[in-house]
Amino acid sequence: MNQNPTVTTTTQVPLHILLRRRRVELSLFQAQVAEILHVSPECITQWESGRRRMELSKLPRIAAALQLDAKELCAQALAEFHPLVYAALFGPDAAPAHIQQAPV
Repeated sequence: MNQNPTVTTTTQVPLHILLRRRRVELSLFQAQVAEILHVSPECITQWESGRRRMELSKLPRIAAALQLDAKELCAQALAEFHPLVYAALFGPDAAPAHIQQAPV
């Protein structure tokens, strides 16, 4: 019998994991997403593995391709890749909202 209380914490899923999960949910291949975004499939592989950051200018198109809310995706990318910019825009205690699917 475990007498230690279970502590649950909500942590934001890293952007690269979120993108991969969403692509898989939509049954899309990396090559399909790459074609939509006009990048190489290798670029998608690097984004999804966290070895390469996507350009912020591509985030609205990534959001559209993966049917995600563009504003929330951009906010999470700023928070993850440029935390000082995010804090300057939204305040030091702000945390990005959970990214939701875009309305269809």
